[in-house]
Amino acid sequence: MAIIWDVTMSTGIPRIDNQHQELIRKLNALLDAMQKGRGKEEISKLLGFLGEYVIKHFSDEEAEMERLKCPAAVANRIAHQQFIKRFTEFRDRFEKEGTSPRVIIDVQKTLVDWVVMHIRGVDTKLAASVKQKAGTGA
Repeated sequence: MAIIWDVTMSTGIPRIDNQHQELIRKLNALLDAMQKGRGKEEISKLLGFLGEYVIKHFSDEEAEMERLKCPAAVANRIAHQQFIKRFTEFRDRFEKEGTSPRVIIDVQKTLVDWVVMHIRGVDTKLAASVKQKAGTGA
């Protein structure tokens, strides 16, 4: 099932929201490619892109949380580290097993569901920090 970005995922920082939207587009493309049995090369390219993209995005997002003194900054950094570990394990598993039904289900649960829950549960805490900073004129 494709993920659709909506306002419940907004952080109040356009650059971070745009990155989330791109991440969701690529995760949807990955799921689609796996479900349609596209070649290992195409899926490997998507995984490579995602691996690099999340590291850049996580770095940008963590910097924003630090800059805005967001109370969720530490929890966010830890969650990102855990996600990178899961993603790496998944990518290694894909290289060994290919796109079995079990791997596709794990992509949905491990990567896609995690991203949505993380954006809505942690990243959106940035919005309050953005409003607070705007209110203080800092």
